[in-house]
Amino acid sequence: MEKSFDLSLVNDFISIGILLTAIALNTLERLESCVKAYTYNSWLLSLLILVPAVTTGNPHLYVAASLTLATKGIMIPLFLRKIVSQQKMVHQVQPYIGNLLSLTLSGVLITIVYASLSKGISVTGFSNHALKVSIAVILIGLLIMITRRKAITMVVGLLFMENGLFLTGFSLTSGMPVIIELGILFDVLMCVIILGVFIVQIRHKFYSVDLDASTTIHDQLTTLKG
Repeated sequence: MEKSFDLSLVNDFISIGILLTAIALNTLERLESCVKAYTYNSWLLSLLILVPAVTTGNPHLYVAASLTLATKGIMIPLFLRKIVSQQKMVHQVQPYIGNLLSLTLSGVLITIVYASLSKGISVTGFSNHALKVSIAVILIGLLIMITRRKAITMVVGLLFMENGLFLTGFSLTSGMPVIIELGILFDVLMCVIILGVFIVQIRHKFYSVDLDASTTIHDQLTTLKG
């Protein structure tokens, strides 16, 4: 009983860390910091899967933790950093709304999630907070996508949403079959690569990855043409 309590407590701390990295995304002003926040979020996600793997000895969970760390914690962040550095972007996030309002909206979303699930839902030994945290991270990622100008920041928001969905699956099922995990991670990796190509094309065509600036330039070119 004491061992399972300690395990649940450790997983609770990791889950809260995952939530805090998502909340911190509202306060970051540089693209590199946003990529770091996603990196830490992915590391904590893989650690949350690793803890039950160590205690139960389930090889399936070891595979899931390794795949999560390799793809989400290493490959995707390296790819995002390469895009940011090579394109010589203005490294400011430049949100549509201020940091204080963004934090407030995130707090409201978290409150709604915890209030809606206040009675609790039985999960499979990961954490008492895992499901709530996963849903909150999904909503915060969506908020980031809506309230940010830079295309790369929107990609980061999308990746946070995917991490939240991934955590939801694990918290409810104690891990999906390996073949499904491989398919999901491969799809995520391909999606990031495709989005990266789109960001590069936006940069080449409009000399900016600020969507407002790209729209303005497009309107100006249309006016000159027409």
